[in-house]
Amino acid sequence: MKFIFTLFIAILTFTLNAQSDEKETVIFSNIGELSDEQLNNSGASKLTFISDWKEAKKMAELDIQNGIPFLLLAGGIAPTIIATDPEFEKEYGIYFYEFGCTGPENELIIAYNQVIFEYLNKEHGKIWKKEVRNDVVGFKEWRKNDNRKK
Repeated sequence: MKFIFTLFIAILTFTLNAQSDEKETVIFSNIGELSDEQLNNSGASKLTFISDWKEAKKMAELDIQNGIPFLLLAGGIAPTIIATDPEFEKEYGIYFYEFGCTGPENELIIAYNQVIFEYLNKEHGKIWKKEVRNDVVGFKEWRKNDNRKK
């Protein structure tokens, strides 16, 4: 039902924009700004081919160095789209990357995301934590541990 509703809203939005004379574009994610090469060479897309959490952390660090850090999501058949995603991505300089039904091991996604969480903390303080999606893999657990450190 959620998928049908999301699909309906997307079609309606695109139809209304197509009928409008304005040059407004609806973008569900800023990931479209990346070239195929950037996306294909990112740690996020290579995560399914590794089995070591240390390697996952290295991939996240490389993505940060290359200016293309991702927050990884575990999805289902259809991606979950939240209207504030593009704003969050632009504000904090990250991209959401959603794996479908199949993806890398959860521990690898968590290891990658932990590096990105630390990066966001270092670059933006704690404000991003109030704005990030709650379904980012490993975020709730990381946040609990981060709060205990203080």
